[in-house]
Amino acid sequence: MNQSFIKKNRFIILVLALLLVLDMTSYSVARAQQATSYTYAEDEDGYWVRTQDAYLPYLTVTDLSLSGAEEMFIDANDILYIADTGNKRIILFDLNQGQVINEIKAPVMSSPRGVYVTKNGKIYVADTGAKAVLIFNNDLSFERAIYKPDSPMFADTNYEPKRIAVDDAGNIFLVGEGVYNGIIQLASTGEFLGYFAVNDANLTIAQRIQRALFTREQLANLIDANPTVFTNVFVDKDGIVYTATSGMNHNGMKKHATNGGNMFVDDVYSNPELIDVYVDNQGMIYTASVGGYISVYSKNGEEVFSFGSAVRTQDIAGLFTRLSSVAVDSKGYIWAMDATKGYIQGFKPTEYASLVYSAMNLYEEGHYEASMEKWNEVLKLNQMSVLAHNGVGKAYLHAENYEKAMEHFEVANNKGMYSEAFWEVRNDYIQDYLTAGLIIIVVLLIANAVLKGFDKKYGKYTALKGKVSEKLKNTKVIRDFYWAFKTNRKPFDHYYEIKKNRQGSLLGATSIYLVFFIVFMWYQAGKGFIYQYTDIEDMDITSIVAGFFAILILFIVGNYLVTSITDGDGTLKQVYMIPAYGLMPAMVSLIAVTLVSHVLTYNESFLLTLALMVGIAWSAVTIFIGLMTVHDYTFKETVKSFIITLAFMFIFAVVLIIISIMSESLFSFFGSIGKEVFWQ
Repeated sequence: MNQSFIKKNRFIILVLALLLVLDMTSYSVARAQQATSYTYAEDEDGYWVRTQDAYLPYLTVTDLSLSGAEEMFIDANDILYIADTGNKRIILFDLNQGQVINEIKAPVMSSPRGVYVTKNGKIYVADTGAKAVLIFNNDLSFERAIYKPDSPMFADTNYEPKRIAVDDAGNIFLVGEGVYNGIIQLASTGEFLGYFAVNDANLTIAQRIQRALFTREQLANLIDANPTVFTNVFVDKDGIVYTATSGMNHNGMKKHATNGGNMFVDDVYSNPELIDVYVDNQGMIYTASVGGYISVYSKNGEEVFSFGSAVRTQDIAGLFTRLSSVAVDSKGYIWAMDATKGYIQGFKPTEYASLVYSAMNLYEEGHYEASMEKWNEVLKLNQMSVLAHNGVGKAYLHAENYEKAMEHFEVANNKGMYSEAFWEVRNDYIQDYLTAGLIIIVVLLIANAVLKGFDKKYGKYTALKGKVSEKLKNTKVIRDFYWAFKTNRKPFDHYYEIKKNRQGSLLGATSIYLVFFIVFMWYQAGKGFIYQYTDIEDMDITSIVAGFFAILILFIVGNYLVTSITDGDGTLKQVYMIPAYGLMPAMVSLIAVTLVSHVLTYNESFLLTLALMVGIAWSAVTIFIGLMTVHDYTFKETVKSFIITLAFMFIFAVVLIIISIMSESLFSFFGSIGKEVFWQ
């Protein structure tokens, strides 16, 4: 580099040198303001969709020389404690100053993997290598170590603490390396108190079948399935214990009652790579997964946001190679640690996230009107926010504006809360119109009595009814359709009439099938909101229609072929008519369920289930009797033919699927050949 070049570019060189010095001496390498990953929230159908950014990368701390660091904790003064496992130390990083202010090292410290700080400033360290819990005072001086308890109940348990949490009474909760029995609970003195909570064992399908079928002696010879091991534990400011477990798609994150049970009523979705759980002062729950995703939950376990992603080789603010821990400071900033690359990433909540949290906190505190205002501000930013519509709906519910609450719960597809609001609306409606309804019923009863008296004297009503009845009976389709009602009352007698070709017809059976199909489609798409689990626009109508007629045709053809081989007396025409004349109870139950679903709440759902089960069972029994009567079978022969028919239907369906797949492959093959020939 010559002197003239330096003179011409000395200003640029000076700026580059200053930037290099700043980069080498600063802990923060980035204060990014743009999201490097998408934020997701649940939509009204339970699917995860992109939403407004909830958090933006804020501060990246790189120059800490971390080595395999596994966990963090933030105290009331926003001091970040980092368990720097490979370097055998605890780092104290002041988040307000943005610098390291101290570190804890002790001869007894071997491989610190978990850290927790109590309200009085005591620092608890889970040290796997030392096989001890190390306790330090708030002046960072070493106080004592808690080694393996000498309780006989704990004698065979491995004692290598890797995660730790402490409540206000000094009770210690430990996740031990390879401990399947659950969370180890110790008194402040180190005395073993028992296992606070334990996960259920994940059984394979084969193990579930064995548990159901094997005898006690056989089960005793099997190897016991071990429960899933916890990955982390946390105690919030109110002394509530939270745990994280990997390998589970649901309930990997739990909020425990004092008896160790899970306080979340509904299943909570969790990332199967869950590694950490943290709770802030507002009760919001944060989880981290190894793959780089951070999720935020409400106090009740409702997932609010999820964001993050994984990278392998690139250095991008907000993305992680192996996320190992998450913590939250007093301002609501999230801090996450990459164990592989050894850096800390801060995330700042956006205005959108702050509005959501503010609305949730106001609602939890009982300020429902103020909460509604905040939720309406959220809706201005995102009109389809499920969280906001649920929030507004709950506020209206507490304000006893139930119809408005129903509107918002319907948009959010919150059927449970909609049911609560609807119950109140229905109750008010009954109270308002009960008297009028009773009066109408009384008037109708009186009118009916007067009409009967008038008819008894003059006979005009009876004569008119007789003419209408006679006209309907002379219409063959209507007569044959009505025969279905009689068949289900006395199936043996009336199916015998069908067998002798004295009653029923192909036209009548076809009309029943068509009406049943219309009723079935109405049931699929026309139930009340509470019981309509799939929206019409989300239905695969083609598959539903094709499936309906495919099952019907396969049953008729299959039963006819099977009974032809097994000496059944029924003709193809009669086999075609048997199901039709037995479908009436199922049809009536579908109509009743569809209609009544508009006026029942979740609490009365058993009535719909009962009605549907009775109708289907009645039809099944009637059709079974029809097969037995028309084919002149015994009960045993009918069961056998029925099972073979179902087997035929299954085999035929599999063959059709195989043919369909092979046809697509064949057409694709010839298409490829055609392209090769004609395009070359």
